[in-house]
Amino acid sequence: MENFRTPNFPLTGDILVWLVKRFDPDAEVHDLYTTEEDKVLLVRSAAEFMALKGNVMLNTKRIYQADGYAVRELLKIASLLYEALRAHAGGNDSNGNSGSGTWGTSSSIDVTAYIQDLRLSRELASQVTTKGATIYELLAKEIEMRDARNASINNLLELGKVESAIREAITFTKESIENTKSLIENVSSTESSFDTKIEKKQSELDRNQKRLQTLKKVRPAFLEEFERLEIELQQLYQEYITRTRCIAYLEQQQEEAAQAESERMQKRQKETMKFMEELQMEDARRLLDSEMSDVAHTGLTPPNAGLAKPTRRLRTATASKMRLTTGRQKVYGSMNPNDDDSNSYDSDSDLLLDDDDDDGNSEFLGSAADDMEGLPPESKSDPSDDDF
Repeated sequence: MENFRTPNFPLTGDILVWLVKRFDPDAEVHDLYTTEEDKVLLVRSAAEFMALKGNVMLNTKRIYQADGYAVRELLKIASLLYEALRAHAGGNDSNGNSGSGTWGTSSSIDVTAYIQDLRLSRELASQVTTKGATIYELLAKEIEMRDARNASINNLLELGKVESAIREAITFTKESIENTKSLIENVSSTESSFDTKIEKKQSELDRNQKRLQTLKKVRPAFLEEFERLEIELQQLYQEYITRTRCIAYLEQQQEEAAQAESERMQKRQKETMKFMEELQMEDARRLLDSEMSDVAHTGLTPPNAGLAKPTRRLRTATASKMRLTTGRQKVYGSMNPNDDDSNSYDSDSDLLLDDDDDDGNSEFLGSAADDMEGLPPESKSDPSDDDF
């Protein structure tokens, strides 16, 4: 019991297999128990075997625990074997065959004989059950058969009736024999007719085979035209496939060329736009340089020079107009002034002319004034020698 203080399934499995083998050496028990499935299969097979062969009910759950409760279940099998051995040993003692050595050597044989007797008794029990059921059915029919049996016993058989019955039986037998002979003769005639039909069908088959071979050898008149048209159709199909491939390839090339052309045009447009922007920036830069040079030559500083700040980029059309108007300023008077004061700039006519010129310049510079916020305004000083 000390070995079963803790669960010890290997020892429990060995004892269980040994007990089952001692009970029946030919028993089929799963003797491998390395995994959980093998352990469950071993316990289940051993319990089923003992329940069927030894009429011993085992608790599989306790055996699987492999502890002290499993020992109690194993003792059920061991006690059964021990009682059988002790009974056999008692019989030997009564016959004068006592002895420890003899009892020890014949124990396995005695268990086997006991098992064989158990099997025979079970077979006899099943046969008794079957025979009893048959007898019960026959006894249930006895009530009906009793009247028929009594009627047969009470009726006296006459010799003439017996002879007539025998003659009728003989006549019936002779008729059956004649029918059988006629059937045999009919079978032979039927067989001969079947042989004739088979030969006829075989001859027809041979004739049809020869005709088929002849038709195969004959070449039809339209076969040459068919072959020629077939070759032509194959050529047309190959040409169609080639043209289809060429068209597909050309369409692909056309798409690639169109895509390349569109990319080239886009690139050219981008370059043109970039070049135009550079030209615009260059024109604006030149315009600013000319403005600054004019301011430097006149020596006048615009009143809003320090306050104005550029806010927007110059437009190309406005810049070109400004360049044209500033590069071609009108000249008033000559290098040698007249003595007459009426031709000076202080007269009303001169002022009107100046106003007209300013209006003309404002028309050309009207669009530029909106886009040139923060640039120094043009000075309205008198033209100098540098303007020429």
